[in-house]
Amino acid sequence: MPIEIRRLTPDLADDYVRFFDVTPHNVNTGGEKCYCVTWRGDDSYVGNGDHWFPTPEERRARALQFVKAGSIKGYLAYHDGACVGWCNANADCALCLNYLRSFWPIPEYPDGVKVKSVFCFVVAPQWQRKGIATQLLERVCKDAADEGFDFVQAYPERQITESDEDYRGHLAMYEKCGFAQCAERDGRVVVRKALQ
Repeated sequence: MPIEIRRLTPDLADDYVRFFDVTPHNVNTGGEKCYCVTWRGDDSYVGNGDHWFPTPEERRARALQFVKAGSIKGYLAYHDGACVGWCNANADCALCLNYLRSFWPIPEYPDGVKVKSVFCFVVAPQWQRKGIATQLLERVCKDAADEGFDFVQAYPERQITESDEDYRGHLAMYEKCGFAQCAERDGRVVVRKALQ
C-alpha cells in the first residue's frame, strides 16, 4: 500500500479541509469537526478567547485561513491521490505548549534548543491500524533533523481507554520510533526524540 507524505503547504488547504469534512477527529466526540484549528502558530492568536471557534463552519473557514497563512503546520498522507491522514507538527506554538502545561509536565528548554511538537493525528477510519500515523511521525522526525531541530516532542496518554480521545498517538508508536519518556503526571506522558 503506497503512501505519499506531503508537508502541508498553502496550496493543499482545500485538501486539508476536505479531509476533515469527511473524517471524524475522534469517534468519541460525537462527530464534531475540529479542523485541528487549536494547534497552530502563535502569530494567529489575537486577543482573548481566540482559541476555539463555536461552530464547525467557523472552524472550517478559520482552518482555510490558517493553512494559507502557514499557521497550521504538519503533514498529510495520501493514497492514490486521496488524503487519508494528518499529523499536526509545529514549532511556533508557545501558547499551545503553555496551555498543555496545565495538564502535562512539559519541560522548559534553554534558549537555543529547537523543539518541534507533535500535537495531533487524524487517520481516516478505513486506514487506521495500517501504519499511517507511524509514517507521518517518521517524516516529522526526518524533516526536523534536516532542519536542525534538537528534539521532536509529543504528549500521549499512558493508557487509552475506549472513551478516551487517542488523537495524540499511542505511547507504543512513539517508543517504536525511538522516543523516550522524559516526564509524566497523572498518566500524561511527555516523550521526546533526540535528533542531534
